[in-house]
Amino acid sequence: MIAPNIAIPEAMPVTVVGEEAHGSAAWLALRRTGIGGSDAAAALGVSTWMSPYELYLDKLGELPDRVPNASMEWGHLLEPLIVQEYVRRTGRRVLRVAATFRSVSQPYMIADLDGLAEERIVEAKTARTADGWGEPGSDDIPQPYLFQVQHYMAVCRKPVADVAVLIGGSDFRIYEVPADRELQEMLIEGESLFWGHVQLRQPPAVVSIEDARRRWGRLAVRGQVVASDEDHATSAALVELSATFKAMKAEADHYKMKIMERLGDAGDALVDENGRVLITWKIARAAARFDMEAFGREHPELVASYMRPGTPARRFLVKGIEE
Repeated sequence: MIAPNIAIPEAMPVTVVGEEAHGSAAWLALRRTGIGGSDAAAALGVSTWMSPYELYLDKLGELPDRVPNASMEWGHLLEPLIVQEYVRRTGRRVLRVAATFRSVSQPYMIADLDGLAEERIVEAKTARTADGWGEPGSDDIPQPYLFQVQHYMAVCRKPVADVAVLIGGSDFRIYEVPADRELQEMLIEGESLFWGHVQLRQPPAVVSIEDARRRWGRLAVRGQVVASDEDHATSAALVELSATFKAMKAEADHYKMKIMERLGDAGDALVDENGRVLITWKIARAAARFDMEAFGREHPELVASYMRPGTPARRFLVKGIEE
């Protein structure tokens, strides 16, 4: 049985801070007031989807609201069905939670739960493939989801979380993840350090070239920085790697040319002796493109009225590499 909205069970040391519709502007604003379960991996710097610096900008409202992709939208639509199948298979009564909880002891930690089954947190997921998912019934789930449910258990003081996942549209599995106090303490400490960056408006360290471009790529600064010994070593390594990359690209282009020559007018696929396709060179469907040059010649006044200045950005150049 699936029951609708619930009151807070007495054993849960949390407060309700909102009952906003999932995905609404109010819900997104509420999520910026703390760290949610899906933020936990990014806050600790182990997410493959978002860096700590990106999460920092998101919490300050300086990143555009994330537009749900098809996978996210289908995951949200399928969530009730996954919970329903969980109920059918386990016989447990699931209480659906239409509220955002905030930890009393760590108020920077918030939680949006898919459901509660007595002392169990229920989390519904969809996945394209079984990569990262272990044996059903185990606690072997992808790390970001492990951090997410451990975060929820830390906030709500629950001993176990069941993760129900639909893989590839037909493979339904249930994983049982017990509370890990050591991991939860690591999450609490790491999230506290991250939230300190948000509160003090002091960004965390950049960990990728995308982070560096976001933070400094549009600054119009002038001046010279005298290279340290470490800078000299870094620059030399970059010059060497850039030259190697250029040589490797030229070599790869040579081999591509050889395959193109082999296919030529003989075929559009290279196969092995068993017919397994190795390489294809096929005509792709031509994309329709707007002819800006012709439009500008015929309607110069319209072009001028819609022209907007772009945002300048810094250009990174490695000296010593022939362009």
